[in-house]
Amino acid sequence: MGLWTTRSWAQQGNPPTGQAGSTTASPTSPVGPSQTPVTAASPIEGQPPASTPMPPLSGVQVLAPTFGGTSQSYMLPALACTEYATTSPSGINRNSGLFSQTSCDGNLTLQRVGRSTQLNLDVTGGGFYYNRPYETGTKRDGTEGGLAVFERVNGRRWNWLVGDQGTYLPEGSMGYGGGAGLSSFAGGMGGGAIASAPALNSAFSPNQSIYGGMDRRFSDLALSEFTFVVGPRTTLTATAMFGTLQFLTPGNTDDRYWTLMGGYNRTFGRSNTFAMNYEEMHFNFGASQGGMLTRGASILYGRQVSPKLTVELSVAPMAREISVPQTGATTTLPTGATTNFFIGTYDSLGYRALHWDGSLGFDRSQTGGAGVQAGVEMTMVAASLGRQLWRRVHGSLNVSYANNRAMAQSSSGGPRPTYDYVQAGANLTHELGPHISMYLNYYVQRQISNTAICEGATCSTVYSRQVGGFGINWHARPVKID
Repeated sequence: MGLWTTRSWAQQGNPPTGQAGSTTASPTSPVGPSQTPVTAASPIEGQPPASTPMPPLSGVQVLAPTFGGTSQSYMLPALACTEYATTSPSGINRNSGLFSQTSCDGNLTLQRVGRSTQLNLDVTGGGFYYNRPYETGTKRDGTEGGLAVFERVNGRRWNWLVGDQGTYLPEGSMGYGGGAGLSSFAGGMGGGAIASAPALNSAFSPNQSIYGGMDRRFSDLALSEFTFVVGPRTTLTATAMFGTLQFLTPGNTDDRYWTLMGGYNRTFGRSNTFAMNYEEMHFNFGASQGGMLTRGASILYGRQVSPKLTVELSVAPMAREISVPQTGATTTLPTGATTNFFIGTYDSLGYRALHWDGSLGFDRSQTGGAGVQAGVEMTMVAASLGRQLWRRVHGSLNVSYANNRAMAQSSSGGPRPTYDYVQAGANLTHELGPHISMYLNYYVQRQISNTAICEGATCSTVYSRQVGGFGINWHARPVKID
């Protein structure tokens, strides 16, 4: 299994911080934004917040504020239960009335810090139940879960990061933030604010920014990155990744891809980094869909203005080659290929302090088609803002927009399929005690496309859903481990 990441929608969501949200985070969590306030005190008594150096820009990590987190070994169990009211869960059959959904999930976070190694493990699992089937013939209940594991080994002039993260969900992660119990895990639960796990760039995760129906799927990203310190200001990176998005429901397009990157990083001043990176990505969508190859270089700039504020900018000209499979043949050998050019970018702004936290991200890239298309050009903007309103009350707002445009025209010869997806939400969390809190959230999700998407016998070019929830978080006292 390769599942789950820390909460980051900025990261998704999380984004992502440690996702990122990724990006938090995010794990950066790919599922939803944080709902628990971040405090200056470390959850483990006597342990000061960790202060980590800037990661190389040419690798899989993003710059993220270093406020919070701990470098001590610990284990933390947690539990969350949520009761939701939602319009049609599928978002397509909008005349089906109001539904209720009950969701409960458990989580275990483990961090083991050694003399030259660090292990981060985050596992989540649970289920949900609707009061009635949301479409004819569908089940009322289902499961969700994830697992993430990262191991970092440090040498005198090098370090090696290896890990795997992913999720098992009943629908796409972008639309799932307001729809199930996984979104309730946040800072004090699941270790999002106390673990010092890597903050991964969500642009490398499988694309799920198109709503394609309530279809069960596995999403996974495995990675290995080696960093070598040439001198006090110069580092080199070599990265390999393998990602996959696999559906258990027929009628979707699975995709697999692998990525190779090599980069050069140079720091100047106290907190500025310049980087150059070569990237090569190979996508495979099955014998009937062909494949896609992208190659290019990117120029990146990052600045850690302070431990609370980070900025990252990049530009990436890419050459794209799309193979055309043989019509009706069983072989994957292409009969031809088309080549064109694309300018990509990944830019982010992150802030995290005692009373305020926020993120802003912009991503333009070539990715898999989220199970709906065989490759898309994606443009995504995500923003979040949180505030400690009172001593025990924290509020946050978040909004994201994604435009996905298919690489090729539709089979009928019409214009290229296009999907515009937007979601916005608000969260309010109240700490009832040192180990328990309650929260309220509300989300609006909407997608408009020029190609109809079907859920059962109902098809529409408009997806629309509203979700409101009330839940309780509980987590034990962090347990120190040797």
